[in-house]
Amino acid sequence: MMLRCVLDGLILPAMIGGGSPPLTAWDGNEVFRIEAVESRYYEVVTATPEEWQRLESSHYRLLRRSLDFKWSDSKAR
Repeated sequence: MMLRCVLDGLILPAMIGGGSPPLTAWDGNEVFRIEAVESRYYEVVTATPEEWQRLESSHYRLLRRSLDFKWSDSKAR
């Protein structure tokens, strides 16, 4: 999954895992967890259907798809 910061346009790889909070992104070596309320500052650029379903079930209601959103292939990992 790839996220874009709506404040500066920075693209970040991310994953939804089992931690608290479950959404983790990284910028180089810096890893950080994104709280549900912080997700309003990001948009999803690419995700698999499974990742999107996990985001929805993890209460990331403020996280939206970008205008250029594309589904990624879950087999491409």
